[in-house]
Amino acid sequence: MFYVAKVFQALGVADVGYALYMGILQHSSMAEEIVLTLIGVGVFSLGRTLEKRLV
Repeated sequence: MFYVAKVFQALGVADVGYALYMGILQHSSMAEEIVLTLIGVGVFSLGRTLEKRLV
């Protein structure tokens, strides 16, 4: 379960990075960038919560 939590955290960080990429290089709307960022933060937080429950 620890590794599942770490995978969620990594996916969250990757999604926030992708949102940054979309905002800078793809010239997408700010709403799309904010939605992608919030999804990434949510996934990371889910992984963080799972990790805390294991300890």
